[in-house]
Amino acid sequence: MSYFIKLFFYFTLISSNIVYANDTKAGLPQLDLSTYPSLMFWAVISLIIGYFLMSYVVTPNIQSIINLRETNIQNDLVKAKASNQENEKIKLSIMNHQKEIKLRSQKLINEALSVSKLDIEKTEGDISKKVNLKISKAEISIQEIQKKTISEIISNADEIIIEIVKKFTNIKYDKSNFKQVVKSASKNILMEK
Repeated sequence: MSYFIKLFFYFTLISSNIVYANDTKAGLPQLDLSTYPSLMFWAVISLIIGYFLMSYVVTPNIQSIINLRETNIQNDLVKAKASNQENEKIKLSIMNHQKEIKLRSQKLINEALSVSKLDIEKTEGDISKKVNLKISKAEISIQEIQKKTISEIISNADEIIIEIVKKFTNIKYDKSNFKQVVKSASKNILMEK
């Protein structure tokens, strides 16, 4: 590196002497051939300095940034895969838990249905016993009322029949014989019931 610095200073010194020696000429410096060695020297020096700056300062920084970025991307991909696998495990555990809960709830529902069915059957049996008891009492009561009503009708029927026979016919009848006929007919009616 010291060689390049010495060379740089040497060319700088030479070029500055050439420029000051030719100060007397007029015109554009770009077209003056005496300034070409100085321009070429500075162009070479600028390119060399630019090359060294690019190769030792800028490019390594860019390369380290690219490597760091690539490392971050790879790490993010690994984390994403791990996160995705963890999410799948959690999803599977949630699905298994849901299935378990569904099975337990179905079991509870079935148990509740069987218990309620047994309660309903027991209640129906109790109700049917009570209804049958009430029906039998009602039948007995109806039969008693029916007998009572028929006996009242029979007791009143002989008088009504005597009055009807009197009004519609001129048949002579025997009151005691007529009452016996009505009673025997009413007994036949009661026996049929």
